[in-house]
Amino acid sequence: MPRMRYVAAGRRPTRLVPMTHSIWHLYILECSDGSLYTGITIDVERRFLEHLNGKGSRYTRSHKPIHLVASCSVGSHSEALRAEMEIKRLPKAKKIVAVRSFARLLTHDSHRKDTMNKTELIEAIAKSSELTKADAERAVSAMIATVVKTVAKGDTVTLVGFGTFKSSKRAARTGRNPATGAVLKIAATTVPRFTAGATFKATVAGKKAAKKK
Repeated sequence: MPRMRYVAAGRRPTRLVPMTHSIWHLYILECSDGSLYTGITIDVERRFLEHLNGKGSRYTRSHKPIHLVASCSVGSHSEALRAEMEIKRLPKAKKIVAVRSFARLLTHDSHRKDTMNKTELIEAIAKSSELTKADAERAVSAMIATVVKTVAKGDTVTLVGFGTFKSSKRAARTGRNPATGAVLKIAATTVPRFTAGATFKATVAGKKAAKKK
């Protein structure tokens, strides 16, 4: 039987849609009492919302989750289940480190270098701008903090050519639990959005941005 994917309800009845190539993720939530909850899902954001709404699991209904502290892509459902069991056997102090180490291991084993992390970004900026790494790190951290703070207030940050950061309202909606088929009520929330600018899009596409007349 194929795995099923959650589909939000609209005008048509909510349904379960078969998924043949789902990537499973391992994640850890910190709860209000300081405990950690480990789980697996094909959609970390949706699953976190379910936990917040008391629909995630029996444990998080009595131990309210505060935030997501670690997550990583694993692969198949069976691989995710094995990874989850290994993490659950660890003492609390080692769980988060283990998930993050697991993520790094997966990246290393993939034999692909297609992601630049913050440290590498800082090094690249320091080299291209002739700044020290310390100065570049302060500049990058200040920019990130400013964008986050501005968007959190409901304002928009626009960097011409690069893109626009803003917040967006996500309306309350209903859906179904992919495992049980039970109806879920997902509360309204506000999420960050990024829209790439024309120059950014053209560069990625390998084209020159058209000049405005």
